[in-house]
Amino acid sequence: MPVQLGPLKQRIVLGLLLCRPNRIVSVDAFCDALWSGTPPRTAHKNLQVYVSALRKALRGDTEQHALAGSEPEQVLVRRPPGYLIHVQAEQLDLLRFEELARGGRLAARNGDSTQAAHLLGTAVGMWRGPALSDLATVPALASEAEALEDRYLTVYEDWCQAELALGHHAQHVDDIDELARRHPYRERLRHAQMLALYQSGRQAEALAQFDAMRQDLVREMGMQPSPVLGRLYEAMLRGDDSLEPRAAARAKPVVIRSDHTQLPGDLADFTGRVADVRQLTAAVCGASSSHRGAVVSGLAGVGKTALAVHCAHQVGQHFPDGRVLVRMRNRQGRPRPAVDVLAELLRGVGVSGTLPRALDERAALYRTQLADRRMLVVLDGASDESQVRPMLPGAGESRVVVTCRRRLVGLEAVEHLDLQPMDEEEALDLLGRLIGPHRVAAEPVTARGLVATCGQLPLPIRIVGANLAALGHLTLAHYARRLADERQLLDEMVAGDLRMRPRLDSSYLDLLPPDRFALRRIGLLADSAFSLHDAAAALGTGLPQAEKAVERLIAAHLVVVRAWQSDAHDPCYRLPFPIRVYARERAREEQQPEERGGDPERERPGERGQRVGTPAQHPAVL
Repeated sequence: MPVQLGPLKQRIVLGLLLCRPNRIVSVDAFCDALWSGTPPRTAHKNLQVYVSALRKALRGDTEQHALAGSEPEQVLVRRPPGYLIHVQAEQLDLLRFEELARGGRLAARNGDSTQAAHLLGTAVGMWRGPALSDLATVPALASEAEALEDRYLTVYEDWCQAELALGHHAQHVDDIDELARRHPYRERLRHAQMLALYQSGRQAEALAQFDAMRQDLVREMGMQPSPVLGRLYEAMLRGDDSLEPRAAARAKPVVIRSDHTQLPGDLADFTGRVADVRQLTAAVCGASSSHRGAVVSGLAGVGKTALAVHCAHQVGQHFPDGRVLVRMRNRQGRPRPAVDVLAELLRGVGVSGTLPRALDERAALYRTQLADRRMLVVLDGASDESQVRPMLPGAGESRVVVTCRRRLVGLEAVEHLDLQPMDEEEALDLLGRLIGPHRVAAEPVTARGLVATCGQLPLPIRIVGANLAALGHLTLAHYARRLADERQLLDEMVAGDLRMRPRLDSSYLDLLPPDRFALRRIGLLADSAFSLHDAAAALGTGLPQAEKAVERLIAAHLVVVRAWQSDAHDPCYRLPFPIRVYARERAREEQQPEERGGDPERERPGERGQRVGTPAQHPAVL
């Protein structure tokens, strides 16, 4: 979400901090940047005001981290003799740029030109033009921008060296030529320009560039080109065989995943889902040319990613050119722009250098790269059709698996798989694998209550199982009593970095405001099972409007169809228990008047005895 950064001086403070991330910037440095060495008497007080305003502007990002399940951290802090801003590589392009550059240079030193070109090219592709362009009139920041430009050019030169070592001169010669003309005295850049021209069969132009640079240096600085550039010129004159380009090899795809991780390993205790595995495997490995893959949809915690990864490992022999998994959401659970995801995919299949900026152009390049390959692309956590459509393979044998919380009914040529909660036997089997089957067998009724409390969803079952495994001295009944208070349930569903609430937060924020309201109101019903009449009474609408609202929640996999009533005209619906608890929690927190006022025991017309706002009956203590 864009943040309003305030007036010029406030932006200067932030600009200086971000130019020196995770390092202390002294008060004197701020004063010099803000007032060019002549600060007013109130300079320190003014600086405090700017810092305070920036903290408020940045607080939204901190709150998003808290929403995602991490502890909120003060981003901008006082550290004598100045201030310091805490940022990570995924939050600041400069840090990510430097991280990629270090990795690329290390690969080059180790003789891996392919990996060096990939990493350095990714860093180069992050450059968006002049840094701090709106602060160019501030001398202190103008010098910082010049330093950033110099760092970019150095990485660009490193990347050119790696690309030319791979024989990729033809596709880069014009870009190198343009940049060398803008920076005529950078000798490494001139070296790359001359070599790219020479290897492209433009020897006369390569020699002319050296002559032009030599004349400019003598005229402007009274000096000759460096010995390295001189030796290249002489080698070109005598047609040295060592300058002949090596054959360009097709880059091998790199198995990647966002956040700098690898394709995750298969779960050793993956349980059940036999029919789902069979259906998904057939969708991506079948001979049908009409299907380009599958969409696995389901509610938060139902195991969509686990199923996709499990199948990706099962079908590896069908996709010899690689299997790629990319996260479609950022760490705060918000959707990533499709153009950024495509950049990651293109780097993953071996495309280096500057990428096209337009979404359509990147999508076309991506499909071209997949056309003669057999790859499986897993797009994990998609938000909607528009985010996914540019990443569907075109012609060829590559396939895609999309995981999503809602049904992407608008996608063409894909098979749809709605992943449901586990049945009770599968859920108990998974719990037994986590805590030992003997503990489940010793307390079968309580074990059934625990998996019901988890909504028979794999993620909360894994969380409960991990906690029970660590607390081997507790009986299941004792642990179930800790889960009995629904106001504490989601706080208890935490095991290390496994957390249920952030998944539910993200699902809730994906909804439009009317659907959030509907979820809260339905969550306040006295029973998790409800009819359209119950929903209409809770929402205060007629049956047609209530039916539309419920169908939107079904599409978001927050409501499931439980059964049909005996008259075959009135379906019965259900909120899985963790979702119902979350909906009631949201209703309490957001405190809409119609959700907190009145007598909670009051019956509404048309509810047929159903009451709104009464406590939930807890499965774990049945």
